[in-house]
Amino acid sequence: MIPQNHPLDSLKTLYNESYRLLTSPDAMFGDRDRVTWSEVGQVPLCLLTPDMQNRRIIDRALRSVGAEATPTLTSNSLLVLYTHVKTGRWASVMPAKLAETLGLADAVRSIPIVDPIVNYSIGMVIPQRDPMTPLIAALVQIAREVAPTLES
Repeated sequence: MIPQNHPLDSLKTLYNESYRLLTSPDAMFGDRDRVTWSEVGQVPLCLLTPDMQNRRIIDRALRSVGAEATPTLTSNSLLVLYTHVKTGRWASVMPAKLAETLGLADAVRSIPIVDPIVNYSIGMVIPQRDPMTPLIAALVQIAREVAPTLES
């Protein structure tokens, strides 16, 4: 989400994020090529805590199809959630880029969630200052170098 006091021209989009169901191949919907948000609402989930932005995005997507998240486990760490998914007892919803980065084991499938497709722009809000501080200028340079690889 963009803070309301920042003009849109100060937003630098890095990539667009979508969401995946991470689950065991043997679990409910684990053999599917895609699942719907309604189906995600039927799965025993481990999710981020409700105060985290990605959790609010997931809750909003589920509510949009009349479903509700009732996680059996919550954490403020995506790595903790992934560790639980690897046991085969839980599933989770995670950003697609993170799922790709985790180097999924054979015990975990990353399944695109559709109907509706939920995409968010991930970016940085950069204050328009001239000159930029050296630290901000270095961050912007690295982000510009990395951003094209995130879209692939």
